[in-house]
Amino acid sequence: MANTYFSFKQFTIWQEQAAMKVTTDACLFGAWASEHIRAHASKGVGLTSPPRIADVGAGTGLLSLMIHQKNPDFLIEALEIDPLAAEQARQNISRAEAGVQVNVHTTDATNFSPVVPYDCIISNPPFYQNDLKAAEQRRSWAFHEETLTLSQLLAFIGKNLSSLGYFYLLLPIRREEDLEAILGTFELRLIDKLYVKTSPQHLPHRMLLAGRRIKKEPPLLKQHIEAQEICITDQSGQYSSAFTELLRDYYLAF
Repeated sequence: MANTYFSFKQFTIWQEQAAMKVTTDACLFGAWASEHIRAHASKGVGLTSPPRIADVGAGTGLLSLMIHQKNPDFLIEALEIDPLAAEQARQNISRAEAGVQVNVHTTDATNFSPVVPYDCIISNPPFYQNDLKAAEQRRSWAFHEETLTLSQLLAFIGKNLSSLGYFYLLLPIRREEDLEAILGTFELRLIDKLYVKTSPQHLPHRMLLAGRRIKKEPPLLKQHIEAQEICITDQSGQYSSAFTELLRDYYLAF
């Protein structure tokens, strides 16, 4: 049984009511995306005031709180279809005293329309497509494309991302071709890609992705994104220096 809570330096994620628990991959993604978002915000170009973020499929509120820690002035809308997970996220956010900046909506993202476009959209979506489904309905919602397909997520991003905004996704490697085949349909493109490996001996299993809208003028040639790699552990089985640096402000162990 997974732990009922996961403690970070500045907040705690309670997760007994959520089908999707805290994972190392999600923590890495949250830290990586938070740094990207902070760097983008420091340029101050094309942002609303205050900047607005959507966390699609927010689960326990993990990503929202990680982003809020590094970007405390941003307004974050956390969208979660599972009522129990959404209520858990509200409790986690309230206990972290972030309720003014982070608002949880119990909603199907495919039917949600924000008042104004978002400067950033982040998602750790349900990414299993044709795998054996979980017996329990809420676990299927969390892990399988029953309530939010990749196309629906990209459609949400294409509709609700500001013209100068950024989006961030955590996906398994095996969805890479699926993603790249349909990105252009929604006038989106990738600008950064980080492959995640458990150790130097393992093949990549996840990818952290950053993207933007396609610039129509001048005509954009298809760009090749040179992917970077990060290993969670090093040759000795300890957390790698790159992983430690990203999670230093979050993990109690660092």
